[in-house]
Amino acid sequence: MSATSPQVWRVGAIMNEPLPEVLRFCAWYMHLGAAEVVICFDDPADPAIAVLQDQPGVRAVPCTAAFWADLGHRPDDSFVTRQNAALSWIYRDLTEGWLLNVDADEFVYLEAGRVADFLAKVPSTAVSARIVTAERLLAEAPRGEVLFRRPMGYEERKAVYGADAALFGPRRAGLVGHPQGKSFVRCGVPGLSLRQHWPRWGRGEEPREAIYDHREGAHLLHMIGADYAIWRGKLDWRCRSRGFTSGLTTQIEAALALAPPQRDQTLQDLFRRLHGADAERLARLAAVDALLRLDWDPDPLVAARFGV
Repeated sequence: MSATSPQVWRVGAIMNEPLPEVLRFCAWYMHLGAAEVVICFDDPADPAIAVLQDQPGVRAVPCTAAFWADLGHRPDDSFVTRQNAALSWIYRDLTEGWLLNVDADEFVYLEAGRVADFLAKVPSTAVSARIVTAERLLAEAPRGEVLFRRPMGYEERKAVYGADAALFGPRRAGLVGHPQGKSFVRCGVPGLSLRQHWPRWGRGEEPREAIYDHREGAHLLHMIGADYAIWRGKLDWRCRSRGFTSGLTTQIEAALALAPPQRDQTLQDLFRRLHGADAERLARLAAVDALLRLDWDPDPLVAARFGV
């Protein structure tokens, strides 16, 4: 696609992740046809910067103290504040096309057609196109198949989770992470700033958006619970940054206060209840039309793109 096409699109993110996660992210979006993947590295000495700096189509930005100072912030400001500032900085440099604002563990998946074709159908009155979340489930599935759960209503949540329903609410629609999804934002719109899920005008208003979900075959695949070690390593940070509901945060903090091995056993059990699913739970999810099955494996793309 020509770089001057109105449907050219780029990806913006801020990261502090293991190198394999960074490469998986880049490989997936380059495979989908992103004109550029721009990553602001929260650790300015992140080893991924050296790996990516000569890769065509990738821009690696070290977030030094000087970088934050230029944006009016400090390295120890809250992560969400810095995230919004960094993504808004990326956005302001772009005058045409679209910018997709996502995290390292979020992957846009369209069941049919290219991203450019999807964006071409967004109403001209919409400033952004938001794709709703589908959250990774760890469960037995046929070879090559990956399972996800979609947002659901209160009654459906109770039917699926039973006594554990309180872990998935009240505002997460049956997910652990965010149910809202993430947005492609039209570039070159004056006065726009980016937040986690959608853009806003400078005075805090939310511009008109178009919303897409499973009915259009559009999913934001959130891998929040795909790996226990990564999940465990981020617990302190997610609790501090309100990444969980208050009730779940309380349970996690109580578990973290325990002495080993009880602490680890309690956390592993909680992880299984949050992100795992046995045959009975899968059947309940399917019964309320909240189960998504996809043939999806980005790892071969990493080897093909980066040789690792």
